[in-house]
Amino acid sequence: MKLSLAHQQFQQRPGVVLRKVAGEVMLVPTVTREVDMDSLFLLNASGEWLWEQLRQQTTLAQVAEKMAGHFRIEPARATADATAFVEQLVERNLVVAQPAS
Repeated sequence: MKLSLAHQQFQQRPGVVLRKVAGEVMLVPTVTREVDMDSLFLLNASGEWLWEQLRQQTTLAQVAEKMAGHFRIEPARATADATAFVEQLVERNLVVAQPAS
């Protein structure tokens, strides 16, 4: 299912933290005291960078534009990569999404 992300703003969900463990970078929901291993979300270098961009509320277009410049890739590729990443975050409830103003 494709989500309509173009007209939304995204931000890290409170209670989701980035952790580095044994050389792996992962997002860990900390809503309860117990960690559900199925809820961990592993990140590569670009995923870690994208996650940091979501500290502040931002649109997908803004993230993709920054990503294209940072990684020196074509804007279309940055948009596709950022969209795929944010879709996964939304599906796993790791970000807060709301209509862009």
